Amino acid sequence: MRSDPRRRGALLILLSITTLLVASCGGGNDNTSESKVVPATADMDELVAAAKEEGQITVYSAQDLTALNNLAKAFEAKYPGIDVKTVRGVDGDLGVKVETEFNTGKGIADMYVSASLSWVKPQAEAGRFLAPTGPELTGKGDYDAKQYVHEGNYFETNSAVLTFGWNTKLHPEGLTDYPDLLDPSLAGGKIGVIEPTAPSLVDFYLWLEETYGADFVKKLAAQKPRIYPSSLPMGEALQSGEITAGSFIAPIALEPAKKKGAPVDYRMPSDGAWGARYYGMVLKSGPHPNAGQLFANFMVTAKGQELITPSAGSVLPKVPGTVITNDKVRVQDPAKLTPEAVATYQKKWKSLFQ
Repeated sequence: MRSDPRRRGALLILLSITTLLVASCGGGNDNTSESKVVPATADMDELVAAAKEEGQITVYSAQDLTALNNLAKAFEAKYPGIDVKTVRGVDGDLGVKVETEFNTGKGIADMYVSASLSWVKPQAEAGRFLAPTGPELTGKGDYDAKQYVHEGNYFETNSAVLTFGWNTKLHPEGLTDYPDLLDPSLAGGKIGVIEPTAPSLVDFYLWLEETYGADFVKKLAAQKPRIYPSSLPMGEALQSGEITAGSFIAPIALEPAKKKGAPVDYRMPSDGAWGARYYGMVLKSGPHPNAGQLFANFMVTAKGQELITPSAGSVLPKVPGTVITNDKVRVQDPAKLTPEAVATYQKKWKSLFQ
């Protein structure tokens, strides 16, 4: 049976209009989430009541799992009736999950914390995050919202940091800053360095050159150090005495060993440290936007910082157990870490160290 050309044309127009309407709505349930959120002008009691009515929150995060669970437990104690589910993963996997949830309109995560600024910025520009409404994140508390809440509604929560360390038995005089690694007494396999196998690790060496001089990395290579694939085995080598000093030590991993009596110590550079800042986002695709806002606000309070930033960087000053504030932690520049730039630097690094 032949179809009527005019009817067929009308159907195509209707289909086109429907497609455009779907496209204009985008993925996710952003309009619904925004309409549910208690405004920033409301008082805290209204936000808490709305969050308790939702009753739960799911958080995706690349932060340390133990610290994240401690934070969740404290939140549940402070706000009984709101259950927190934490999902810890690497940025690459979690970012894909969040995008899928947004595009399908089947949101699970209410808040996401990522250290991947190259992922966060484009998503912020796409308008996928709710504007923070909690009192801390809107400048009514100790959190510096002007400094740490960025255009596009993402905000800094804390940071992971790497620094130098030493074995206190093998080098009791200690180290004061990175240039001390160039001491001739530490030459010949006594220092640990990390191989820059990823863009972020290339950035570490760029930071060393920018901070301590363009020839610093070349001088470090001249010390003939041992090469490690990550900070974990380097920290273990420091504890065992395999190396005397390490150039890429994670305080969050070294501090527990130190407290148990391991002969190790570390210090933060006086002019700031290399690390990764974490960025929090309350997702428009999340089904519990007020609980997400309340949890985000709790994370940047003094209590939240004490729990989420052990031996790491904090967005508040003088938080017990933290080692630096976020404003002194390196911010990576994606423009300097293009695939071509990374490959070029890795080739240079191998020519110096291997």
